[in-house]
Amino acid sequence: MSDDEKQTPGAEPPSDKAPTASVEVMDDARTRALTEALQSSFKVVRVIMVILAVAFLGSGITKVDNNKQALHLRFGKYKETLPPGLVWAWPYPIDEIVQIPVNENRTITSDVGWRTANEDEELPPEGPQPSMSFQPTYDGYTLTGDGNALHVKAEMNFSLDENSGAAIKAYEFGFSDVTRFLESVLDNAVYHASASRSALEAYTLQADLRDAIERRVKKTITGIGSDLRIKINSLTLDVTVPLDVKPAFDAFLKVQQESQQKVATAKADAVSSKANALGQAKVIEGGGETAANTLLTSVEAEKEAFVEQRPYYEENPRLFEQRLVAETMQRVLTNAVDVFYLSGRTPRIWLNRTPEKRKLEEGGAP
Repeated sequence: MSDDEKQTPGAEPPSDKAPTASVEVMDDARTRALTEALQSSFKVVRVIMVILAVAFLGSGITKVDNNKQALHLRFGKYKETLPPGLVWAWPYPIDEIVQIPVNENRTITSDVGWRTANEDEELPPEGPQPSMSFQPTYDGYTLTGDGNALHVKAEMNFSLDENSGAAIKAYEFGFSDVTRFLESVLDNAVYHASASRSALEAYTLQADLRDAIERRVKKTITGIGSDLRIKINSLTLDVTVPLDVKPAFDAFLKVQQESQQKVATAKADAVSSKANALGQAKVIEGGGETAANTLLTSVEAEKEAFVEQRPYYEENPRLFEQRLVAETMQRVLTNAVDVFYLSGRTPRIWLNRTPEKRKLEEGGAP
């Protein structure tokens, strides 16, 4: 007989209901606490999610400066050009705002006809060096139309066309390296302009060479069929002939300048002499016109006088003849000393000179 059977039939085993109830009460408390904690956590998570969403959307707000324009990209593809001011787009990586400083001046340099390569790559390129012959892989130079060599260095300052969104797009996405492209265009313009003139013209007329380079740059950029538009603010040149022949060039230019100066002086003298001659001619012409006017006035006055005296002359011509003869003789014989006058058939002698007394010599008798 087992121990359980040996127990007293009237005695009941101990009950487990009380511990079970307490465990259930504890589980309910834990559940409620966990639920409350989860609810609080969910509230915090929701607040954080709202804040993150606002921050995410707010990160798409961008301010475009006044001197810039922005390109709106969606998944890396151009969508539109945005003006200055506050703009909004979906945050990266959906959208991207690329600001382009359209008013910023950029400078590129063409020194393919100027620099001399250095064997030491750490050293910067040097300028032209004296040499009786050039090596294309070492020396920088250009060939002129007359077969001579020239050193040319061009520096171009430019900016984008701020009113053209297509130009901004072309500048940013139309080329893999737009700076290298523009440098190549400037190099081409330098070679082309040098080959279209003589070395002497390029060396002495650098303004014409600069204008030719600028025209070539604009023509090349326009001819590629791109929307790229740039505004050239300035273009400066540094032009020199090979250093070994520079003294001969300078001597020739000196002689040429002296010749031009003498020619200019001669032209100035010619202009001055011509002006003086014209002035004298005008003076003589003016004097002649004055004398002519005076003579004409005098003749007209005499004419009027003769017209007035004509009736009297017609009444007694003999009287007028004698009067004219007397006036004429008085005018003619004013300074006469000895006068011999024959009037008509009767000879007459007029002596109007008083004999001079002989002067006594000093110490002589009276």
